[in-house]
Amino acid sequence: MKTKILAFTLTGVMIAASLTTFAQEDKKAKEARKDLTEAKKDLREAKTDSAADYQKFKTAAETKIRENQMEIASLKAKKSTDTKEVKDRYDKRVIALEQKNHDLKKKINGAGTVKTSAWPKFKREFNHDMNELGHAIKDIGVDNAK
Repeated sequence: MKTKILAFTLTGVMIAASLTTFAQEDKKAKEARKDLTEAKKDLREAKTDSAADYQKFKTAAETKIRENQMEIASLKAKKSTDTKEVKDRYDKRVIALEQKNHDLKKKINGAGTVKTSAWPKFKREFNHDMNELGHAIKDIGVDNAK
């Protein structure tokens, strides 16, 4: 009889221990599911922020490219009374600026394929190239060889 009581008590203790363990595992699983849901939400928000940043940057870049096109067009229309050699050099520089502006336009239109991790580097390089073009447009009429 003692063995039956002992076996029954031992079985009860084992069942109670396993139920407690299952309850703890269920609690951990719920926390893991909650963490996963929060991580997915954060990822969606990051993607949304990234897309908004891309659109804002692209719009600003396209505006600047259009401004450059207008400035280049006015440089092309500008007539010079200098020698043929100076005119030819000027025309070549204007054409080079126009090509650089066109290349930047292609680059910004292809920016949608840039990986999120490479986006800051792309922006930095694009802004650098855009600033260089802006300075070159402003300096085209200045003779730095003096």
